[in-house]
Order: sequence, then structure tokens, then C-alpha cells
Amino acid sequence: MKKNIILVIFAIVLLSCNQTKTDKSVNPTNNISEQKSDSNNQTVILSLEFAELKLSELPDAIKVTMTNNTNDTITTGEHFRVEKFEHNEWIDFTPKDIAFRDIGYDLNPNGAKTFNENLFKNQIDYKLGKYRIAKSYLKSDYRKTKEDFNIYAEFEIN
Repeated sequence: MKKNIILVIFAIVLLSCNQTKTDKSVNPTNNISEQKSDSNNQTVILSLEFAELKLSELPDAIKVTMTNNTNDTITTGEHFRVEKFEHNEWIDFTPKDIAFRDIGYDLNPNGAKTFNENLFKNQIDYKLGKYRIAKSYLKSDYRKTKEDFNIYAEFEIN
């Protein structure tokens, strides 16, 4: 119940923000791991600057670009998760005491937004393996459908 209340508050704040940051000049890499398609086979894509990182040279942050290839304006925020693939499932590795600015960004059709996502190196004990960044977004009909969408971009630490 608490999770649903937080999700509703998050959605209300996101939908009430009318800030648009569209950067059509962004050219995301082809490091796309997973996409969420809507009924018209259009997608919102999450891509990374680098798909492979060396453990010994792990950066403090990684650039993640969300690209809206739909005909709908979508809303996203700064919240994200770091997940690790272990024992055939994705595990949330995001530190529990992390807070994000509660701000909404509208991505117009064919628009993109790049985020500089902190990898929390001082709080996550990274090992070799497969990880991903997970972000969510809302479509313009969220008030009616109450449906949010998750998208992912994978990276490997070796």
C-alpha cells in the first residue's frame, strides 16, 4: 500500500511539472539492451555511452540516454535503479538510502534526454558481471491507465 501511495505521489508530481528538455541532437550509441514497445510497434529506448566497463577503471557516473520514438509525449524523472544479473534474475543493487530530485521531464515525440547516472561506487561493491540501468516513464494517458513502463540498458563489468 505504501509503495502504491509513493507511486501515485511520484506520478502526480511528474505530471504536474511542465518542464520540457528535448535534445534532438543527441546521438545515442547502439548499446541498447531492452525496449518497451507500445501497440504501434514504436519504442522508447534507453542506451548507454559504454556497454563494457573495466572494474579497475569504473567511472563515478555513466551517461544514459532515453529516446522517445513514439508519437506520444512521455514523462520521466531522475530516479533510476542499478540492477545486477545473479542466479538467472535481476537484483536491485541501488543503495536504499538514496534520494532523487523529484522532477519531471517531458520528452516529445522523437525527443531525447541524457542523464548522467551516478554508479554509487562508494556504496555498491561492484564485481565482474552483467548490470543494467533501469528507468521508468509515463505516457500521456497515465491518469486513465495508471500504467508505468520500465526500460533497461545493460552493461558488462570485466
